[in-house]
Amino acid sequence: MGISMKLNKIAIAVAFTAAVGSASVLADVSSGQIEFQGELVNTACGLAPSSSPVTVDFGQVPVSLLQNGGQATETKNIELQYCDSTVAGSAIVSYTPTSINPNDASLAAFTSGSASGAGIGLKDSASQDVTWGAQTTPVTLVDGTNMIPFVAFLKAEAAVAPATTTVTAGSFQSTINFTIEYQ
Repeated sequence: MGISMKLNKIAIAVAFTAAVGSASVLADVSSGQIEFQGELVNTACGLAPSSSPVTVDFGQVPVSLLQNGGQATETKNIELQYCDSTVAGSAIVSYTPTSINPNDASLAAFTSGSASGAGIGLKDSASQDVTWGAQTTPVTLVDGTNMIPFVAFLKAEAAVAPATTTVTAGSFQSTINFTIEYQ
């Protein structure tokens, strides 16, 4: 019995050492989560994550550009995903600012910031000036991904004669909502 007891003690010691050794390997573990979100819609296409919201950053624009009749422009896209052209053949966008410039109804107003005397306008996918709330030029849909381009422009408010518009430097923010109708 003495030998088998020694063998049992050796076996237990070997098993304990192996368990301790493997525990140190298992201690180097990282964990995290993957979160999912989305929305199921009953339309011909869905909005890609990059299109809600679409961010347009004009960066720094010199006041002198706008005071001399110039415009700062940025071309962007509304991206549609998983489009099914058998459900609808075209997409028609309508744009509506959260606030219309009180001095120039063709422009979206700055809703915050200290800049003044200017606003934001849009041209649709066919380079036509956007009339707020009106349907724009239809865009033909293809299966899969579709891009609806638009041009955002920053310009001085239209002056009412004989007055002139003064553009004041400062930061600005503005929001224009869009709705897409499928036909």
